[in-house]
Amino acid sequence: MKVTFYHGLTAGFFTAAACLVYNSVYTGAFATDFSSLINSVGIIGASFFSCLLASVGYYFFAKFVQRQTDVWFNILFLSISFASFVPLFAINLPLELSMPELFIGLTAPMHLFPALFWLATKPLFRA
Repeated sequence: MKVTFYHGLTAGFFTAAACLVYNSVYTGAFATDFSSLINSVGIIGASFFSCLLASVGYYFFAKFVQRQTDVWFNILFLSISFASFVPLFAINLPLELSMPELFIGLTAPMHLFPALFWLATKPLFRA
């Protein structure tokens, strides 16, 4: 469990860093300000939460699935990441927000970063 927890922390750190950089670059490139909806604390919290939740999920998933655990968990994790896009399309943004159509372009890629960095850091934590 300890190795899986450290894997989640490491993936969460890299996810948070990538999301903060992406947020900064995106808002600068498109001159948008979504800070009333999404801020640095929320980005960091969501990054660590999702990766730590994935580490707990992986730990219990590995107890039940003995064969090809990594393959099936990665498919499941990516499927959940793609499914998390659905609420983005249903969100009602404030009317005073300028260029609300750019909000999905900011947040949708961030939903894939936890799975991306989970996969990228997995070789560091082979048991």
